[in-house]
Amino acid sequence: MAAACAPVSKLPEIDEAVAEEEAQKQREITIEELEKNKHLVHRLSLRIQTANAELCKKTAYTTGARIVVGGDSKKPFARAGRKVYGLGHLAKIVQVPPRSAAWAGGLRDGDEILAIGGENSPEKAGKVEAWIKKRLEEMSAEGTPIPFTVKREDETVSVEVTPVPVCDYPFHVVQDDAVNATADSETVEVYTGMIRFVENDDELALILGHELAHNTMEHIQKSEGNYVAGALVGAVFGAILGVDLSGVGGRIGAGAFSQEFEAEADYVGVYYAARAGFDVSGVAKLWRRMAARNPGSIHLSGSTHPSSAKRFIAIEKTAEEVTAKKTKGEALVPETVEDGDHGKEN
Repeated sequence: MAAACAPVSKLPEIDEAVAEEEAQKQREITIEELEKNKHLVHRLSLRIQTANAELCKKTAYTTGARIVVGGDSKKPFARAGRKVYGLGHLAKIVQVPPRSAAWAGGLRDGDEILAIGGENSPEKAGKVEAWIKKRLEEMSAEGTPIPFTVKREDETVSVEVTPVPVCDYPFHVVQDDAVNATADSETVEVYTGMIRFVENDDELALILGHELAHNTMEHIQKSEGNYVAGALVGAVFGAILGVDLSGVGGRIGAGAFSQEFEAEADYVGVYYAARAGFDVSGVAKLWRRMAARNPGSIHLSGSTHPSSAKRFIAIEKTAEEVTAKKTKGEALVPETVEDGDHGKEN
């Protein structure tokens, strides 16, 4: 019976060696595409992290340079990465964004790191990644100048880079078609589907600012606190009724103020993007396209997130608030309410 269901067309024969060669080429294309997205997100997020460092409770010093190190050459994707980036045993600087500390200090794309702070790079490729991380963490801690010795084409170049403070919430690119971005209180993940969905840098900056705001405004921690409070209330009522309601109470508690948290992230995120020099005057249009993609988000009651209609209006109003402050020469700092006024309309 199985034979009766087999194809009847004469298919081309495929040489396994040729197939592996094509597979490796496709791995290289995958890495090249991912690199474009990483390049974009790093360029924009570094601007936002730097411009808003004074508003963040958690900061760190950074040069802003993005560095890659060759992986295990026995692994197919690592081999592809070595070829795409042109890696040898040295770490290579693959991105030095304009306006970054690394750019100001003289580092450039393609520089291979020979030494940091007078300490030479390990000879063994397998030890380079740990060495890079350790040296940069040690020497960036206080924001003091860091001497670099790099190989630039056929020259050896010495430069000195003074790290600058940034909001200490790293941004990562996730290869996923979902139109999404997330924050977990420590980092921000931006999906490639979202990067393709936005139409320009300003819209992506709005998304990055929004997710950063979730972390800086401690929404995850507050939601966890609400979960615990809800679980305790559920446990009390459950004890009276003779059933376990702690899980139900926890979920209800975690959902408390979820729409408000999203609205606050929108509001603060617009400011974060504007402070970094992005044009926020037209970014609200992103939510009209979001609504067209997901019509269920239009209803005014919302769910865990505010209605897309309300988000559009709120973001427009925030952009107008920012423009008014710029015109008056006022500081671009998000407005806050007194503790006793939380929950009131303003």
